[in-house]
Amino acid sequence: MFLYYGPTGAPVENPGEEFMKRIFFQEGEEYWKQGNGESSIEIEEEWESESLVFFYTEPYGFFIIRYPDLLVPFQKVEKIETIEHFIAGSPLYVPSCSYVDRNQAYEIVQHFVTTKKVSDLVEWVELRNIHFQHDVKR
Repeated sequence: MFLYYGPTGAPVENPGEEFMKRIFFQEGEEYWKQGNGESSIEIEEEWESESLVFFYTEPYGFFIIRYPDLLVPFQKVEKIETIEHFIAGSPLYVPSCSYVDRNQAYEIVQHFVTTKKVSDLVEWVELRNIHFQHDVKR
């Protein structure tokens, strides 16, 4: 069993394929700016809990992070931008090189739900190992 927690509302237990496709392919940035500003898939088994937390930011796509080990997708790029996204009203700064497109995001989440592992569709690294300006001061 797994739970989908959207930016607003109660968790959805084992959401179906159509529900998940709507989230990844039809919902725009306004959906992801609601409520706490993020969604997650959580899988709990006996003494373990693993989750993928994700959100969407125009024009970059989806940012996905796996807990508890803080793994994120990583794409080698020339310049890494620092992207600001608000989670529960507080800014979170993430690297642009960790965003994936809608198709990749959907495949990553589906793979996680069925195998409880990260997909080899993308390279995964610990967020702390990506050098970007994550302590942006205003």
